[in-house]
Amino acid sequence: MEEFRSEKRYSVSLTTPVVRDADAVFPGENWFLYWKTSSSLWKTKLEEFSASGKILIPINWSFHSDTGDSYDFADTKPETDLKKLFSISQEIGKEIIFLVPLTPVPFLANGGVPHLLARSISLNSEGMAYGLIDSEDNIHKLFSFYDSRVFQAYSKFCTVLGRYISEQGITSDVYGYRCGRLEGKEFISYLDDHSQTFEQAFSRFLQARSTNNTEEFSGIESIEEEKLVKEEFQQTISSLYEQSLSSGVSSNWEGVLDFSFLGGSSRDLLNRMSANDHTSDYSHDLSEIMRRGFTPSSILLPQRKKKGVLGRQLQEMGETCIQEKLNEGEVYSSGSVQFGILNIFNIFSSMDDKNYWDDLGLIKQLDEEYYNCFAYKSLTSFKWSYLESSELNYYFVRGEELDDSDFRTILKIFMNGGKVILDNTGLSDPLSRRLESFLLENNLEVEKVNFLTEVTYTQLGEGKLVIFNGEKLLKRSLQDRVKFWSKLVSTFEIQHIDVESDDIVEYFWRTRASGASELNYEEIRRISIYNPTSYKKKFKLKFEKNFALLKIIDEVNANITTIQHEINGDLLPDGSVSIDFGVFS
Repeated sequence: MEEFRSEKRYSVSLTTPVVRDADAVFPGENWFLYWKTSSSLWKTKLEEFSASGKILIPINWSFHSDTGDSYDFADTKPETDLKKLFSISQEIGKEIIFLVPLTPVPFLANGGVPHLLARSISLNSEGMAYGLIDSEDNIHKLFSFYDSRVFQAYSKFCTVLGRYISEQGITSDVYGYRCGRLEGKEFISYLDDHSQTFEQAFSRFLQARSTNNTEEFSGIESIEEEKLVKEEFQQTISSLYEQSLSSGVSSNWEGVLDFSFLGGSSRDLLNRMSANDHTSDYSHDLSEIMRRGFTPSSILLPQRKKKGVLGRQLQEMGETCIQEKLNEGEVYSSGSVQFGILNIFNIFSSMDDKNYWDDLGLIKQLDEEYYNCFAYKSLTSFKWSYLESSELNYYFVRGEELDDSDFRTILKIFMNGGKVILDNTGLSDPLSRRLESFLLENNLEVEKVNFLTEVTYTQLGEGKLVIFNGEKLLKRSLQDRVKFWSKLVSTFEIQHIDVESDDIVEYFWRTRASGASELNYEEIRRISIYNPTSYKKKFKLKFEKNFALLKIIDEVNANITTIQHEINGDLLPDGSVSIDFGVFS
């Protein structure tokens, strides 16, 4: 009978709703929503979080102002007292981080825009208003960030917030955060807008561009060009919001985080409203979000969906992801025994063209043998702290996206023992000549083969450099492209455990340095396996002699048997298990 009551379960929220106190805390992801509970309970709530890990506190812009003109920081409502939050965190020894939105926020009424400024509804690519269902079954509509009045009020808020933080002596880091969701395999920002307000702002952008451009601007001549120019405009507006925030909070500014919200897609909206949403969908989306380089959030999902295997996934995968983002690779520091995500393969690609490597067949091949052991990264945000244990890491790079700085980075990776696979399609002539000079100056021996495309291979110590032409590879069939990657990756002789599992079973790899009692091993790897379905599922792990089974932990609805170099498991519905291996040469 649930489906016949579905219309009654949802209400459109235009102001900040009164919600259950329990929804203020998200222990697995370390979010704390301060406006959802009395300030007298803040200390109790913050103490619920684990001792380690930073606590994320998103600032609710509209909660501090209904008008977007005047702002309340404990003047009227005690729940707006950010200084009290900071003082409590200091008292109990917890580190908090403030998040300020750079896009509409799916879990806030009006997308977080103050009530009196919410005048222009944001539309998706189908021309329909965004509808997001939160954990309380309220439907939120998003309002356009391209409204000049919204931007002006936001800029003022950032200035007032920065002054308040400075005057109150709050030393917590401040990040901007961008919100979006997965539509299939593509990440779509909630800043993406197709409303009349966007079109009007875009027209003004074109006029300004035509007026200020020293070269003659003939206008947009094709649909493809219009799409590119609109993407440029969206990036420009995104940068303006980021600049307003970074200048407003100045010395507290730490950067930008990108969040993808489970339950935030068009598919999820329809499934939630028809009571047809499945844990297995969210479980798979969680893996997809993480490897696409975004940070997952389950804030939109009701608590009933997070009590079983999905809750364990969020606890183990989500927390690992966010803490690694915040610590910028510190989990791999010398002597650390904290698990970090195992990314054997790092795929560098621009945020707006991540399907390129899918089209080349690389992702299909990696999914078959190294599922959840690779991730997308951006060269612009790449940090050398990620290069610990470089002998494990492989880096896939597109030549047409490289500038001088990026080119120096990949050569440095190669010379420091990393493995670089470079698609020279679109590589500029100056960089092509520099690459040739680099190989000659270092007297590197170069091997050339022609297997479905031109491939060049060279080695320097532990470092490997493979150069291929993706343009020619794309002309082959998908089967041939996957075959190409299967052949190439097999030459790397990567040490890994082979996983065979039924469909829809999810698994997640982590790694850490060996501890004082584990000096026989070079590293410790943990695989966590989850069954988000209502059926029994099987899996099998096969490992070579350089892997030693250490322990089987966190068994829930699981039956595990072991034989030499093999582990077999049955996972009942909602079952999961984690297994630790020691790795040695």
